[in-house]
Amino acid sequence: MGTGTGTRPSGTTPTPQERPSPRRALEALVGVPFTEGNRLALLRNGDETFPALLAAIAAARRSIDLLWFSWRGGEIAHRMAGALAERARAGVRVRVLLDGYGAKQIDRQDLRTMRQAGCSVFFYRPLHTLRIGVWNQRSHRRVLVCDETVAFTGGTGVDTAWTGDGRHPGSWRDTAVRVEGPAVAGLRSAFVQPWMQAQVRLTGEVLSDQDPFPELGPAGSSAVQVLRPPSQPGWSEAALALAALLHCAREEVRITTPYVRLPRWLRRAVGTTARRGVRVRLLVAGPHVERPAVHLQGELDFQELLDAGVEIWRYQPALLHAKVVTVDGALGMIGTANVDTRSLGLNEQVCLLADDPAVAGALDADFDEDLARSVQVDPVRWRERGLYRRTLEVASDVVGRPLRGWGAVGLAGRRP
Repeated sequence: MGTGTGTRPSGTTPTPQERPSPRRALEALVGVPFTEGNRLALLRNGDETFPALLAAIAAARRSIDLLWFSWRGGEIAHRMAGALAERARAGVRVRVLLDGYGAKQIDRQDLRTMRQAGCSVFFYRPLHTLRIGVWNQRSHRRVLVCDETVAFTGGTGVDTAWTGDGRHPGSWRDTAVRVEGPAVAGLRSAFVQPWMQAQVRLTGEVLSDQDPFPELGPAGSSAVQVLRPPSQPGWSEAALALAALLHCAREEVRITTPYVRLPRWLRRAVGTTARRGVRVRLLVAGPHVERPAVHLQGELDFQELLDAGVEIWRYQPALLHAKVVTVDGALGMIGTANVDTRSLGLNEQVCLLADDPAVAGALDADFDEDLARSVQVDPVRWRERGLYRRTLEVASDVVGRPLRGWGAVGLAGRRP
């Protein structure tokens, strides 16, 4: 007896044209709907990002909420601290939450500048704590929300390294995004969640009359989903999103990430996607790196990915720090999550997914520009690399397992 029109026999695989849309899969798996009517402005590198951040801070009239993983020093850090302090002196409520590890190198004068001006500045999960269980669980988020109507996220850190055009050594290549519209609420929540946790030991109310919760009407034409993966072992929203994007891809997946140490399930998913005819291109850091051991860990995955047909490219001019995924030129994912075990299983993240061909097209144009400055990994030459290099990869992998989430339930571990 026939299967009937439109019915697929049991056990067969849908063709690329029959796969569900990424948006439908994302909403079903994660349980977070897309919101319509958002306006997104992509910001490429520090020479576009910091002017936009400083302009939004200067324009704030009621409130500024800032949650940042990496805040170090230099002129740009002084300018950011000074801008926040100026708004606080003008009567704007300024709340700043910095990760206890990522911001441990902050200039103490910048701290004094902000606090003396009236900014509420605290460190999230400080390292000098007896709660050793949280030492390795960081907030990797970067979120700025001004007047509850304009928000930013991306991989940028507040440091001299993130200034410039990302095309020269010492000027990191990164991507951020400015958001207006209903999706701002999701980014505000990404700040509020850890701020409320901090309130356990801080004085003050979580909500006050300075929180008017304005209506976030349409500001553009982008449909946006905001994910807020928590800091805990296990399956996160970011992991589910990647699984959905790979499964639904029909023609091409482009991934930009500095670190690429993949859990076993993700290596299989990427390889399966490439083997069914989808072009998968992976852009990672090249000769310029901050932590060589972390990159050596990721190189253990290269051979399996190359054997599956994945193209691996290495960015040459500067350190690559952007975190971007696009699928079929239609949907783009931007945020703070690297495509690695630690980002997907331990660190708090924020991921913004845009179901908008214009946004995805702009991200793909950036990818093409980056690829022109990159070198492709040759599968044959990679297989022939020497024993010394292979030994370094294995040693770095073994040493790094505890820090990147060795045994994270559902991701790195063998058992649920």
